[in-house]
Amino acid sequence: MSGMDSKPVEYIQITRSRYAKAGFEPYRWYHSETPPPWAPMRRPLAASRLGMLASAGVYVAGQVAYHYKDDASMREIPKDVAVADLRFAHVTEYMLGDARRDPNCLFPIEALRRLESEGFVGSVAETLYSCMGGIYSQRRAREQLIPSVLEAVKAQRVDAMLLVPFCPVCHQTMSMIARAIEAAGTPTILMASALDIVRAVRPPRTAFIDFPLGHTAGKPGDKDGQYAILRAALACLDSMTEADAEERLPFRWSADDAWKRAAYEQQEDRRAPRDETPRYQTEADRALAERMRAAG
Repeated sequence: MSGMDSKPVEYIQITRSRYAKAGFEPYRWYHSETPPPWAPMRRPLAASRLGMLASAGVYVAGQVAYHYKDDASMREIPKDVAVADLRFAHVTEYMLGDARRDPNCLFPIEALRRLESEGFVGSVAETLYSCMGGIYSQRRAREQLIPSVLEAVKAQRVDAMLLVPFCPVCHQTMSMIARAIEAAGTPTILMASALDIVRAVRPPRTAFIDFPLGHTAGKPGDKDGQYAILRAALACLDSMTEADAEERLPFRWSADDAWKRAAYEQQEDRRAPRDETPRYQTEADRALAERMRAAG
């Protein structure tokens, strides 16, 4: 294994290189100069009510899909949702292939329900949440998305929040959200695959998994692996005792880490156009959402 392969991918460096190649101005990543807030767990996870926010643009068939121009809205996802009804709409949709085949890669609902049934988690909130996350405007994330998240956390009366980011900018947005939630008094655990971006923002608690983007919660179809990853990440809520806590989860994507070399080699900008048109995963989703809106 080369020295590059042994280290987490440096997504800030990759993004700067891609922007320069495309002739764009450098993106100004958020860097926190202050330590993160810290909200201690009030009771063990096995006696706690857990909420979840995923940033991959998850929506349920029949809901309006996200648009790609800094969409700061949220969607409510029922805890008992059928996995077959989950969809994705995200500006970096080219990385969504596996998640569209198995939504649990980015919205680990089946592993979460299993952990609840086993008593590892006291209970899971009846309503979970999603956002698009690829919000390049940090101001919009602070002024529009974060207040909505805080309101949802308060309404659900959860004891802790699980945060599952997707793309590089999602990692920035969700790290900012983690800081805001803990400042309001609720513990968080951020699952992450873009460690350099997370370290720049400094969320209170991070469970790092060294997997390619698009697989924050595991490989497609690997139910036992997804369960083990989520269990290890959530265990950090009980084991971490101070701010800036970080744990590298003991899972590997592959033996040779060739995916890391590919991440550095792929230099073209493959994002979808950034406009305010909802981007449905399928035309059937669009038709269903329009019928449901017309019916009131």
